[in-house]
Amino acid sequence: MSTEDLTDAACALPENRALPWISENASLMSQARMLRACASCPVLASCALEVATTTTTAGFWAGHDRTVPDLPEQDTLPGFELSGVAA
Repeated sequence: MSTEDLTDAACALPENRALPWISENASLMSQARMLRACASCPVLASCALEVATTTTTAGFWAGHDRTVPDLPEQDTLPGFELSGVAA
């Protein structure tokens, strides 16, 4: 993810910067606020791709708490489902 992408990210907005994006023990209220910010983020797809292609084990990325070790794996990124392709 480029620095340019980050300037447009919802997590970089002044009203969201103080949220515990890299905390390993964010409260449920903070997680809900971060999830809401991610849901409307213009770079959500780039963020999800970054997380899917790198080892990310901490923080809140692309609408998910990455510190949870048993987060279900996704076969595809949201919106990029492959139809008619055998697995």
